[in-house]
Amino acid sequence: MAGALIESPLMTDNDLVKRLAWAGLLAGVGALASIVTQRLAGLIYVRVFDEDPPGD
Repeated sequence: MAGALIESPLMTDNDLVKRLAWAGLLAGVGALASIVTQRLAGLIYVRVFDEDPPGD
């Protein structure tokens, strides 16, 4: 099933395209993880100290 979504040989055979896709995926997942981490930390802070976290 790997590669079933991309039928173009240009996309599957080109190492530069693969590297760019990987870099984009890492950046997107990293950004999402950062947002989730910040929100979770904020929830924990409010739960522990019963006040909003310090300003950004």
